[in-house]
Amino acid sequence: MNMKTPVLTALAVPLLLVLSTPGIRAADHRDSPTADATSEGDITDYFNFLDPNDTTKIVFIMNVNPFAVPGEAANYRYSHDLLYQFKIDNTGDGKEDTVIQVVFSDTTACASGQSLSVYGPGTPAHTGAKNTVMGGIPSVTGCTNTTLTAGSMQVFTGLRDDPFVFDFAQFSRILKGTQDVFRDLPTTPLGHLRGRPVRADGTSGVDVFGGFDISAIAIEVPVSRVTTRASLIYTWATVSSAGGTNGRGDITYHQFQRMGQQAFKTVFVPGGALREEFNASVPQNDVANWSYLVPDALTSTNTTGNAISDRYKLLDSLGLFSAGVGAPALLPSTFTNTNVSLLRNATLPDVIRINLGLDPGNLAVGVTGLQNGRRPGDDAIDILVRLIRQLADIDFAGTGVNPGQLQFPLQNLALPITDRRVLVVLQGTDFIRPDSTLSDLSQSGNDRPLLTLFPFEALPHPVPGEPGTIGYPVQQ
Repeated sequence: MNMKTPVLTALAVPLLLVLSTPGIRAADHRDSPTADATSEGDITDYFNFLDPNDTTKIVFIMNVNPFAVPGEAANYRYSHDLLYQFKIDNTGDGKEDTVIQVVFSDTTACASGQSLSVYGPGTPAHTGAKNTVMGGIPSVTGCTNTTLTAGSMQVFTGLRDDPFVFDFAQFSRILKGTQDVFRDLPTTPLGHLRGRPVRADGTSGVDVFGGFDISAIAIEVPVSRVTTRASLIYTWATVSSAGGTNGRGDITYHQFQRMGQQAFKTVFVPGGALREEFNASVPQNDVANWSYLVPDALTSTNTTGNAISDRYKLLDSLGLFSAGVGAPALLPSTFTNTNVSLLRNATLPDVIRINLGLDPGNLAVGVTGLQNGRRPGDDAIDILVRLIRQLADIDFAGTGVNPGQLQFPLQNLALPITDRRVLVVLQGTDFIRPDSTLSDLSQSGNDRPLLTLFPFEALPHPVPGEPGTIGYPVQQ
C-alpha cells in the first residue's frame, strides 16, 4: 500500500504524556493490573480496515496474549470465561449500534483443544459496559487455529506474529537519561546526542516485539452487514468477564478491557486505578470524562514565536528532516490550525474512525483521527512521533520558560534538556526501517512478512531451532 496523505485537518497525539506515566507498557501490551493478570483478555492491538482485495468487505482484528513465546505455542489459549467483542457505531455518538461477539469453549473434539462461536453482526441486547451474548444460532462455529468460512464471513483464531513494532528499550533509555535519542548524533548544536549506531543495512532501531507472537481474533464480513447508512463509522474492541446472570438467566459480562486508536491509553491515561477505570468505561462518555488528560496543540496563528511554522523552522535548522539524522517532515510549515483543542477533538472518543469511501491504502493521517482505519502494517509509532514533534505544545528548547515566550534561538538550546520527552520525538522515528523507506508510513518494518490475504497478519514464529527462527533482538 502506498501512503496517500490529503490535507490534514486533525491531529497529532502526543506520545508525550506517556513519558511521565509510571509503569507504562508499549502499545497496549499489559496495560493495567487486570489485563496483566488476564493475558487471554489483554488487547495488545486492534485493527479495522477495508479488505484491499475487495472493498465491499471490512476486517476486524483483535490481538490478545502479549509476548507469546514460540517455544510454548501450544499453551496459549482463549478464555471460555470471557466475551470478546467488536463494536460498531454508525452515528458518532460513541454508542454501539452493531456488535460481533466471540465466545470460546474447551473441547476434546478439536486438535487445538478449543472451539469458538461467533454471533452477529447484529444489534446488541444491551449496550455499554455490561453485555449478554446475542441469542439465536451462531454465525460461525468451529475449531481454533484455523480459518473458518460461513457464507460471506471469514473467521480466524490462532497464533500470529505480533505486528506491533517499536524500539521500546531505547525509548526507556532516553527517558532514564542513559541515552539521548534513537540514533547517535555525534555533532549537533546541542553537542553529542547519544543513541544507537547505524548498522550496515541502514537501520539502527531494535524491535523489542520481534520474535514474539500474539493470539489473533480476525473477522471479515461484508460492509453491508455492519452499516447500511454511514460512510464514516466508529469502531472499537472490548473484552468482558462473566459475572452473574440477568433476570432471564443469561450470563452477564462486565467489560474490563477496551481499545480504539493505537496507544491512546499508553499515551494519555496514567496506569493503575485510572487505567482500570478507563478500561471499564465506554466511548460515549470519553469526551466528558477524559478530555482533561489530552494537552493543547500548537496553532499556526501564535505570534509569540511558538507557532507551527516556528517549530518547523527549528527542526529544519537542526537538520532533523534530513536523511540519516531524522525522518522527513509530515506537515508543511504552512499547516493551518487555529484550534488548541485539535488533539482532544481528534482522539476522543477513543475509537477507530474509518471512512468507507476512501481507498483502503489511503492512510488519510489526521483527517478524522490518527489515521483512516488501521492496518497491521501501518507504522503507528512513526505516525505518532512525527505529528507530535510538529504539533505538540511543549518546550522544545528545554529552557524551562513559558512555551508561549519561546523564540527557539539555537543559542538557547543546550544539554541537559530537562524535559526528555523532547528527545523522544526529536528525530521523528525509532529507525527500525532503512532511511530510504521512512517516507512510507504504510510499512512498519515488521519482523515477518505480513499476508496480503485474510487474516493479513504474519504467520507465527516457528519453534526455536526450526528454519526461520528469530530470537529476541540483541540490544546494541
